Amino acid sequence: MDKSLLEKLAKRIKELRKIHKISQDELSFRAGIGRSTLGNIETAQNDVTFTKISKIAKAFNLSLSEFLNF
Repeated sequence: MDKSLLEKLAKRIKELRKIHKISQDELSFRAGIGRSTLGNIETAQNDVTFTKISKIAKAFNLSLSEFLNF
C-alpha cells in the first residue's frame, strides 16, 4: 500500500479511537487482531491487509465506506 494511504489510514484509526474513547488494547480486542499489529498500523509502519481493515471497521461498527471516508 502507498505510504501516504497508510498514513491516512493510521490517522483515521486514531481519530476514531478518540471519538469512541477506546484504547489500542480495546480496539485490538474488538477487532481480533494483535495489539502490536494495531500499533504498527496506527504508526503506518506495516502494510495492512483488507481483512484487517474490515475487522477494524467492524470493531467501530462502521461500514467499509464509512471507515475509509478520509
